[in-house]
Amino acid sequence: MLDFMFAVFGGLAVLGAAVLFFHPSIVHGAFALVASLLGVAGLYWTLGADFLGGAQLLLYVGGVTVLLLFAVMLTTRDSQRISLPRHVFGALLVGLLGAWLWDACSGVLAVVQASGAGLPPDPQPTTALIGTALLERAEYLLPFEAISVLLLVVLVGAVTLARRRTEGGA
Repeated sequence: MLDFMFAVFGGLAVLGAAVLFFHPSIVHGAFALVASLLGVAGLYWTLGADFLGGAQLLLYVGGVTVLLLFAVMLTTRDSQRISLPRHVFGALLVGLLGAWLWDACSGVLAVVQASGAGLPPDPQPTTALIGTALLERAEYLLPFEAISVLLLVVLVGAVTLARRRTEGGA
């Protein structure tokens, strides 16, 4: 079942990237980027890196994609035209590199199978271990709290700078 899910998420990531690259519409490309990033998050989850999968989902699928869609909606219509013949060389290069990578991976797989090495154990969840490490005194509690105070200072500074500009400019 894990192999099937890995293939599904890998296919989603590759298909989304291909649609993003070849589709002439920027808006459709942005939604293809969402599909590709969801595929990458699913790949993280199937590999047992649940914290990275969640971070991928929150930061990239949620934040970066919304920023990209806002940028697309605020651009003019003329800047959204993409010439597909310009990308033919890039597509050929990506195809050649993909074929070389496929050949290299199949060679590595053949060597591993010939060596008789067994499969690694199933991946275990990591979120609880990361959370415990961040909140234990002996590990990362002090840097975690220092970063939270630094982010608070940056937010207050940004609000102060923005308020001064609007009061002085009005």
